[in-house]
Amino acid sequence: MTHLRGTKYQDLMLLQAKEVNTSDSVIINLFSSDIYSIYQAALDNKTHIIQQPTVQPWNAKELTLEDPDGYVFTITESVDTNKDFDTVIDNVKDQL
Repeated sequence: MTHLRGTKYQDLMLLQAKEVNTSDSVIINLFSSDIYSIYQAALDNKTHIIQQPTVQPWNAKELTLEDPDGYVFTITESVDTNKDFDTVIDNVKDQL
């Protein structure tokens, strides 16, 4: 894996795979301030939900969906907006 970081929260992660399918070669991550309304809309529209909203160690709630073409979208919402970036990173390191 290669992790390219621009400014804070501007990350690009490149992973090598032996086989690449167009539909699973890109995961798009979007930020939301209301992840549960997106989750409810996904349920209402019978969208394939890969992962329901789940709190992650990196101070984020994440919802992962797959569209009809197989493209994967992760919707992210901050858990504690008062935590600064360095504190979040330190917490993640402690959990590894």
